[in-house]
Amino acid sequence: MNKNLFFKTFAALSLSAAMLAGAVSCAGLPTEIAEAASSYTIERQDIENYISVSGNVEGTNIVKVTSDLNNKVKELKVEVGSSVKEGDVLCIFDSTELQNEYDTLKASFDKTGEKQQSLHDINQRTLNNAYSDKEDAVAQAQRAIDNAVSARDNAYSKYNSLGQKKDELYNQYINYYNAAYGDEYNEVAERQSEAAYAQYTQAESEYSAMGEQLATYDNAVQDARDAYNRAVKSADQAIQAAKDSINAEKFDSDISTQNQLDKLKEKIDKCTVKATTSGIVTSIDVAEGSFPSASSIMTIEDTSQLRIKVTVNESDILNVHEGQKAVITTTATGDKEFIGSVDRVVNIFSGQLKDAITGEASGGGYSAEIKLDANSSELLIGMSAKVKIILDEKPDVIAVPYDAIMEDDNGKQSVFIAEGSEGAYTAKKVDVETGMEANYYTEITSDSLKEGDIVITTPNLVKEGEPVTLEDSYLDAKNTEANGD
Repeated sequence: MNKNLFFKTFAALSLSAAMLAGAVSCAGLPTEIAEAASSYTIERQDIENYISVSGNVEGTNIVKVTSDLNNKVKELKVEVGSSVKEGDVLCIFDSTELQNEYDTLKASFDKTGEKQQSLHDINQRTLNNAYSDKEDAVAQAQRAIDNAVSARDNAYSKYNSLGQKKDELYNQYINYYNAAYGDEYNEVAERQSEAAYAQYTQAESEYSAMGEQLATYDNAVQDARDAYNRAVKSADQAIQAAKDSINAEKFDSDISTQNQLDKLKEKIDKCTVKATTSGIVTSIDVAEGSFPSASSIMTIEDTSQLRIKVTVNESDILNVHEGQKAVITTTATGDKEFIGSVDRVVNIFSGQLKDAITGEASGGGYSAEIKLDANSSELLIGMSAKVKIILDEKPDVIAVPYDAIMEDDNGKQSVFIAEGSEGAYTAKKVDVETGMEANYYTEITSDSLKEGDIVITTPNLVKEGEPVTLEDSYLDAKNTEANGD
C-alpha cells in the first residue's frame, strides 16, 4: 500500500472526525468523549525525495542493415516485429549468377601456364607500345616547342624592326618640321612634316600593338615546354607500369586470379544477410522477388540496452541531473521494480516529443532519457512505463510524517508523542531538529526520538499532558501493513 496515500487519507478522516466532534459538542451532547488521534510508530527506514514521470520503453541503438549487392531478393526470413539475435539470417539474395561466375573462373584457374604466357605477351606488347608512344609524344612535343620558339623569335624581330622604323620616321618628322618652321617658313616642308608625322604615328601604333603581343609568344613557348615535360612524365609512367606488370608476373599471376575468386566468394557469402546485433525488426525495405532500391534492407532496434524518454515539468527540470537513480514500473510487469539512471537531460523546451515506435508526436516540455540496467529483459519496446527519478535519498534514518511536525512563530519545531501503554496514553511535547524532507516523511536529526516512539500525526487534536486515545483502526492498519498483508 502507498504510505503517502494512506497517511494523507487518514489525516483527512481525522480532521473530519474532529469537526464532527465539535458539531456534537455544539449540539449539547456530552463533551467528555475524547477525540481519537492518528499516530505513527517510529521505525528506522529509508526515505527518498523523487519526481514522477512517464514514457515508453525504446531501444538505445537503431541499426540499419545494409547491402551493396544489386541481386534479387530470394527469401526473407523475418518480418516487422520479429525478435532476432546476432548472427540470425535475415534475408537471402539470389547468388546463381555469382556462383556460375565463380565456378567458371575456378575451372580456368587450373590452366595457369597458358594463362601466364598469354598475360606475359600482353604485358610485353604494352611495354613496346609504351616505348613507341613515348617517342611519338616526345617528338610531337618538341615540334610544338620549336614552332613556339620560332614564332616568338619572329615576333621579337618584327617588334625590333617596327621600333627602328618608328624612330626613323620620328627623326624624319623632326627634320621636316624644323625645315618648315626654321628661319623662313617653307610650305613644302610643312606638308612633308605632316606626312612624316602621320607615318610615325602609324608606326608607333603598330610597335605598341606588337609589344603587347610579345608576352603571348613567351607564354606559348613556356606552355610548349611544360607540355613536353608532361608528355615525358606520362610516357615514363606508362613504361614503368608495363615493366612492373612484367616483373610481377611470376609473383602475382596466381594471386590475381585468387583475389578475383576471393572477391566472388565474399559476394556469395554476402547474399546471406545476417543480423549484426540482437533486437527487434522495426522496418523492412525490400520484398521477395524485388531488387533493393537503396543500400538499406531493414532496421533493427537494439534491445540489449533499453531507455525511456520522459517529459519533465518546468518546475522539476533544474533538479534532474545525469546519473540520478530511477525506479521503473510498468502495467505489464505489475509491482516489480526495475532500476535505471538518468543518462541525458535536455534543458531545452521542446514543443513536441516523437515516439520512437509509433512515430506520433505528443506533448511538449523538457525531457530526459532514462537508461535501464541490464536486468530489464522482461521489458519490451513500446511498453508504457512510470518512472520515479530519485532526487535525494537517505538510508536507515529516523523519520516521521511531516503532518506530525509543529512549528512555532520562532521556527522551533516539535512533535507530540504518546507516552504510556495502550488505553492509557498521555500526550507529551518533544522538541526536534529536522533534516531531509522526503515526499511524505521528514528526517529527525536530533536524539529526542527513537524507534518505537508513537508520534501523534494529528497534533491539533491533543494537548500537552492530557490523555490521548489512538485510533485502533490505524494501529491495525499499521500492523497489517508491517506484516505485508
